[in-house]
Amino acid sequence: MRRKRLVTTLALAILVLSGTGCQGTVDGLKANFAAKQGNDLYKAQDFQKAVEWYRYSLYKNPELAIAYHNAGLAYMALYKPGSHHPKDVYYAQQAIDHLQRYLRFEPDNEDAKNQILTVFLQAERYDDAAKFFEAEVKERGSDPAVAARLAQVLGMIYAKKGDFESSLEWYKKRAEIEKDNPEALYTIGVLCWDKVYHAGTTMEMDKRNEMIEMGLDYLKRAADLRDNYFEASAYINLLFREKAKAAQLVGNIEDFAKFNQEADKYVKLSLEQRKKAMVKKG
Repeated sequence: MRRKRLVTTLALAILVLSGTGCQGTVDGLKANFAAKQGNDLYKAQDFQKAVEWYRYSLYKNPELAIAYHNAGLAYMALYKPGSHHPKDVYYAQQAIDHLQRYLRFEPDNEDAKNQILTVFLQAERYDDAAKFFEAEVKERGSDPAVAARLAQVLGMIYAKKGDFESSLEWYKKRAEIEKDNPEALYTIGVLCWDKVYHAGTTMEMDKRNEMIEMGLDYLKRAADLRDNYFEASAYINLLFREKAKAAQLVGNIEDFAKFNQEADKYVKLSLEQRKKAMVKKG
């Protein structure tokens, strides 16, 4: 009797597997196998064939999150950074699309977000990158640590785009959150120097002086927060050089000499601090 019940149970199991459940199981196995084939081909750097296997894997199982992620990486590998050839535009978009699909399953995966950022920047799609991470700020910006990190990313995106004002705005937001982080202050100082240095005489004198003073303020505050911050001292030197140039442009020879002397002082200080930092590190 017991054997009869066992046979009956097995028969029922076979009937169930022969229905839609069996097909789902088979498709799942095929999807996993295809994803593994894709992984092997990716490791062998045959990215085109890897993509084909990942796509087949997702055809068989659209819920296989890791296949979206790995397909995104394969498309990234196929993409030639900076190229606007239609083929590369396609690869870049496919990389972004697959990584974003992966984030629907793993919304907190920072690696995937950094990979999307990489593709956006390599493709020079700065507006799309800003839109993506500004949406992140709205969704997750209530956490100060997350907000500071996102502000840093957005500052960098707008700096690469050449939008100084937006870049400065986001870097300031980071500095407001991380008041005791010398690097947050240092970044703003460097940004101000970069703007003044590359603008040259095309920048209005009042705006030029404003940027110089802002940069000096942030760099000096950064230097106060970290011992032997020789990088900050080096940029203070560079901003005093710009201050000397501004004085020279208006014919103020006295201030020209004075600001160059200040710059020389910070060059010497930066070298001393660097030696101390290297000794401490070594």
